[in-house]
This record gives sequence, structure tokens and C-alpha cells, in this order.
Amino acid sequence: MTRMALSGFVLVGVLMAGLIGAGAAPAPAGAATLEPCEATQPSGPTIDLEGQLDLTPVKATRKAWRRSGIRQKLVKPANNLTGRPSYPIKSVKYGGAARVDLKGGSRLTHKRRSIAVRGLSVVSAAGKPARLRAKVGGRQIPLLVVRGGKREFRSESGELSRVGRARLTAKAAKLINRRLRLGKRQRLRPRMLWGYFNLYALYTVTETEDPTVDVPPVPPVKTEPVAAKPITSAATIKWFVRDSFINYVASGAGTRVAGGATADPPSGSNNLAYSFNFPFASGWTEPEALDSPENTLVKGTGTVGFAYCEHGINFIVSTPEIEIGDDTNSRLIFEVTGTDNAEIATQRAVVTKLLPSQAQSHTVTDNGDGTTTVHYKKIPGLIPEAAKGIFAGFYQPGDSFGALSLTYTYSDGSS
Repeated sequence: MTRMALSGFVLVGVLMAGLIGAGAAPAPAGAATLEPCEATQPSGPTIDLEGQLDLTPVKATRKAWRRSGIRQKLVKPANNLTGRPSYPIKSVKYGGAARVDLKGGSRLTHKRRSIAVRGLSVVSAAGKPARLRAKVGGRQIPLLVVRGGKREFRSESGELSRVGRARLTAKAAKLINRRLRLGKRQRLRPRMLWGYFNLYALYTVTETEDPTVDVPPVPPVKTEPVAAKPITSAATIKWFVRDSFINYVASGAGTRVAGGATADPPSGSNNLAYSFNFPFASGWTEPEALDSPENTLVKGTGTVGFAYCEHGINFIVSTPEIEIGDDTNSRLIFEVTGTDNAEIATQRAVVTKLLPSQAQSHTVTDNGDGTTTVHYKKIPGLIPEAAKGIFAGFYQPGDSFGALSLTYTYSDGSS
């Protein structure tokens, strides 16, 4: 079956693959610019095309060929795999009369002479004999006429079948006899039975809409409180993504990094990178107190790009923002830019909700020099309601999606 269609995930592809594409080897820094794919598959209808013509010589046919000293050799992709000469479907056009073009051909030989039979095309209308036209020795002529048997056409499924007995036309017999220089007793006779004709063709066109991106709302920038303490340059940001998606996009063009972002060394049975690191830019925090939860904002720099052109995925994520509070208002935000089938202008977007209370570990260390270091190991990420459009509905709110590790140090002003 031939399928010519799109497979795209919209921005689902976008981020999903990104998250997945983490597995491919990073390109050199400086690849921050988002370039269109060189050869993405165009969007459009899905076309199903399959079938073949079996043209089986019967006993009378083989007897006539022996009398004439003729042999038939198939020309690929015509084949004899089923024990009978078969010609695959090349194209189909339905209308008042269906036309089915076939692949391959044959060559008829007699002693040292031969004649090519190619460019086969069947024309079949309801209630009429089917005709097989072909280019015989360089001339396009009606080769066979198919009578008897039965014709069935199912428009809803795009299926056509035609069976019957195929007989040689007078014009074809005359041309073959002349080109092969057959003697009077060797000549092929007009209307001689050439074989049993069995045609099946499937051709359907399913229209599809071009993928669109349901752009999520831009989140507000977190306000820095007056009493917030500055975070020092000791902060580290590591973004983990869902392993199964990394494995998926690794089969595409993969990932590239720029602006100081890095991919961790490959690991696991598939030898892929499953996490990214972003340089620290700035941040502030209100430490957790008896009467209030922690209130923190950490910003990073750097860009990671993901491309899986065959699936319409081509996007970059940049400048992460990590908002830490309680489990209801913690989240990971990126600037996202997409092109090709993941078209989205550069904008800030919430990628995952974060659950700090469910981190693998959470430590707060007094460094004894007037600074305090806070470390979160693998805060789980979930798809929030606001990000559902980013993933084109592929994920539902509450689905797990990666994790984030974060370490930062702030001055408590006591030194």
C-alpha cells in the first residue's frame, strides 16, 4: 500500500519531540537559529493505492506459444511470485470508465528476435468489455480485449475488480507476427485466448486538514517581593524528559544546543541523552517560613532545538524560568519557537507544572558563611491545563512529563 500523507504532531510534536529528541547528539553551539526543515513532507490528503493484474496463460495459450516458438519474459516490477504473471498497480483514475495503469511489462522472443510489451493500461467501463492497451514494439495499441467474467466497483471503498478471459486483438496479432517474423504456421491468430484476466485495484483519497497550533496563553511574569533575597551564580538547572519520548525522537534528526545549554552524556540501553542543563542567569527567593511556603524564581539561559522533519517537528526552547512555590503554583516556563508543521511565534509558555513536595529529595543547607543552599532532586513534571494546546491534545492535564532538578544558593544577609 502506498501512503502519501502527513504524520505531524503539531506542537505536540514540538515539545514532545523535543523532549524526545533529547536523545540525539547535540550540534555545535551557535545552532540557536531555527531553520526550516530542508525536506518536510507536505501536508495534504492521504492516498491509499494498491492492487495488481494477474494475467495467467491457460493451456490453450501455452499451446499456441509453443506452436509459434514464442517465449515470454517478465520485465520488473512485473513478477511471477504467485505462480502467475503479475503486474502491480501504478495509478488509478475512476470516472465513467476506470483507467488503471500498471507497472512492469514483458518481452516476447522468437529465436533471435524480440518485442517489448510495456506501458500497460486497463480501461474498464460498466457493461462493456475491458481493454488492455500497451506499447508494443514502440507503438501504443489495444493489446487484449477482456470478455465474460464480472466487473465490480465499490465507490465507497474505492475498490475495482474485473475478471474474464483476455483475447489478443487483430492489430496486436498482426504487429507481433510482423516484428517477430513468424511463418504462416507460426503466426498468432486474432482473438486467440491469451489468458485468464484478474484485476484488483484499490484507490481512495482521504482529505486531511493542515495541522494547526492551539497556542496557549502567555503566563504573567512572577513579581519579585520587596523582601526577596538574591540568588547567587551557584545555581544549576537540569531538565529531565520522558524516556519513551526521547527514544522516539532519536529516530529523527535529533537535537541541537546553543547559548551554553548542554545535553548530558548518553546513557541507558539505547545510549541516549535524557537530560539538558541550562546556565543560570538570575533569580530571587523568599525562603520557606513557619507561616508561608517558599516563593522562588530562577531564570536560565541557553537554547535546545529539536527536529524530526519526517513528522513535522522543528522547534527550539530557550531561557527557562522555574517558579517554585507550593504544588499549586510551581511550574517550568520556556520561550518556545516552532516552524514547519509546528508553527508558533516566539513566546513564553508553561511547559509543565511542578510538584516540589514530591521531589526525590529536598535539602536546605546552612553553609555557615551567611549563605544557604537549597537542592531539589527530580521535581516531577505534569501537563497543566494551560499547556494542553501546546501538545495538540496528545497529553491530557495531569499526565506525567519529565522532571526538574534545581540547586541554588542565596544570601541570608547575616554575614
